[in-house]
Amino acid sequence: MTATGVETTRVRAALELGRPAEALRLLSPLLASDPDNAALWTLLSEAHHDAEAYPQALEAAVRAVRADPHSGQAQFFLALGVWNTHVLGRNPRWGAARRHARQAQDALRSAIALTPFHPGYRVTLAQLVLQTGGTAEARTLLTRALELHPHSTPALVTLAELALKRRDAPEAERLARQVLALEPQSVPGLGTLAWAQLRQNDPHTALRTALDAVRLAPGDPAARAYFSALSHAYLPRPLARGSWTWRLAMIPQAGIALIPVMAVGLTTRNVWRYRRLPPELRAAVALVRPMRREVGVTVCVLGIVVLGVVGLLDTRLAGPAGLLISVLMLGLVAFLIVGAVRGIRLRRR
Repeated sequence: MTATGVETTRVRAALELGRPAEALRLLSPLLASDPDNAALWTLLSEAHHDAEAYPQALEAAVRAVRADPHSGQAQFFLALGVWNTHVLGRNPRWGAARRHARQAQDALRSAIALTPFHPGYRVTLAQLVLQTGGTAEARTLLTRALELHPHSTPALVTLAELALKRRDAPEAERLARQVLALEPQSVPGLGTLAWAQLRQNDPHTALRTALDAVRLAPGDPAARAYFSALSHAYLPRPLARGSWTWRLAMIPQAGIALIPVMAVGLTTRNVWRYRRLPPELRAAVALVRPMRREVGVTVCVLGIVVLGVVGLLDTRLAGPAGLLISVLMLGLVAFLIVGAVRGIRLRRR
């Protein structure tokens, strides 16, 4: 094996061990001595992706494709670079993000055409296509990926997510359990199973499943994200953007009056659901959804709204209403400050 081959092996080993900084350090002299090596540029793009330096990853992938347009791996990392640089965190169905999403998908289609027996490329394309609404194409891609690799857990997880989009919770649960039979500690498998259980009106089991994922992988942000999302889905914030409380404001004449009623109703239901949770689940959910503080904030906001309406309707009560609004606003600020301080303490722990 040549010296370059030895160093390349070291680069791959560093990437497999999750050490992108070391891989970048090793790649620098290799690229300096061989700047037209597509494989090295592809490795550089992969290292930058692992380091979450997406613009640099895209630049390296462009150089890799330029050096070897027929490399499926280079096309794959080009797709990832375009998506993570220009689409991630944006709505892929609108504006410039939509154009870049199509560019990333086209690069993945090129990678599949160049490497037709690589199931991972089809799974990744299916995941990207799902975000732009191509459910039929995604299903075809995943079916073909499973034909190539019947035990591909990423393909099974994505199929389960597709079943959830179709509101087929039993099928999603079946697929998620199939994933867990292959990988019992799979965080995506547990998370998808938890969502399927919640959709089948079994919230306590769903939260317990998501909590199991956190306990199995306490350092995995995805595990915490599953549990947090499930907690918010089961206990929706009454005044959150997009909630039914604000949708009622669109009703002519009666909309404004219904907002406080709806907010109080949702808050009451949340408290009832929270109290019914088993103690261990309640303690875990409390870290995500501190109900006492949320109830206090909701009461303050609703009080401000009601008093404001009263002051507008009757000028004689405008003075007392304004005074009470000031008191409630101070209480609201106090609630938010206490919540921020507690959140900082929890993060430090």
